[in-house]
Amino acid sequence: MDMKTLIRCLLTAFVIVGCAPADQDAGEEKGYYAGKTVFVYVGRPPGSGADLAVRSFVRFWQKHIPGEPTMVVKNVPGGGGSRVWNLGWDNKKRDGLEIFFSPVSSTAVIVRQPGLRADLSEMPLIGAMMSPNLTYARTDRLKNAQDLPNVSGLRFGGQAPAHRFSILGRLALDILEVDYLNVTGFGGASDVFNAMRRKEVDIQTAPLNFYRFTVEPNLVESGEVVPLWYNPLTNELGEYIPLTAAGDIPSFDEYYLSVKGEPPSGELFEIYRWLLPNVNGIVYAAVLPPGSPETAAQILRDSFSSVTRDEEYQLEEQKIFGFNLPIVTAEQGEHMLNTMTHAPEHIRNFLEEYIRQEN
Repeated sequence: MDMKTLIRCLLTAFVIVGCAPADQDAGEEKGYYAGKTVFVYVGRPPGSGADLAVRSFVRFWQKHIPGEPTMVVKNVPGGGGSRVWNLGWDNKKRDGLEIFFSPVSSTAVIVRQPGLRADLSEMPLIGAMMSPNLTYARTDRLKNAQDLPNVSGLRFGGQAPAHRFSILGRLALDILEVDYLNVTGFGGASDVFNAMRRKEVDIQTAPLNFYRFTVEPNLVESGEVVPLWYNPLTNELGEYIPLTAAGDIPSFDEYYLSVKGEPPSGELFEIYRWLLPNVNGIVYAAVLPPGSPETAAQILRDSFSSVTRDEEYQLEEQKIFGFNLPIVTAEQGEHMLNTMTHAPEHIRNFLEEYIRQEN
């Protein structure tokens, strides 16, 4: 250690012990993952959309982490998506070598759903991605998209009661004062889609990528269904994020204005607006167990962000989703997770009752 470095240590820490040159710290960070194996856990079964998305991301991620560690994806489905987070919460290693990267059931976090022990607000967030969604309907029940409020007895195809597609889809219909029946319990978006094809349900809220790759070529092009609106993405301040990937499909606010002649308002709409950056804001999240080393967390955050800017990955992502998923920074995501965990009491009470109504 040279004299300048010694003086710097004395001035900033008043002790020499433990002080090292800055380039030594950088060297330690660069070698943190060298020769290591990192396990990435996804709470969905092999071959699922989430599994495909995570495995694709990981393939690029290991190239961006200094030291290029070996990364192995493991599937831990079950518990309504809670199992993977509980596994991370209970993890005792906490050395940065186990990452939990999976879809987040934000509503389950807000209502403190039984079975979810993990406190995601206490788990270091590496990074996250949003996933836009939209609502579409069968044209044998509607003259056109604008005709929705005039039709009675439409059947909405829902998934699990606390699923964001069920919550956002029902809320939008309720704000529009649509007369509909809630048909619930479908296992996934593809199950609802198949029910749409069989004319067992009339309306579905689904991921935008699923709509592009599955609904459009099979039902839109034949004229059997028509898109209605997409649920906007917002930042942590509630400000709308432009969604060019939606094409000419209107946002819910735009659709409401077109059929009602005025902007949406009222208590239900305020709840809908509150939910957008929370229930709809984080879909795929990567976290570490609580108490993991900050060095590991920062390396992973930097490399996660680097992957999202990788042009080769962006092309791969477009093949999977049809567009590039909006990115949530660690800072933004931590704010969202903290807001979910400590949601206002009236929001929690509303959602608990809304979910009970569906059961």
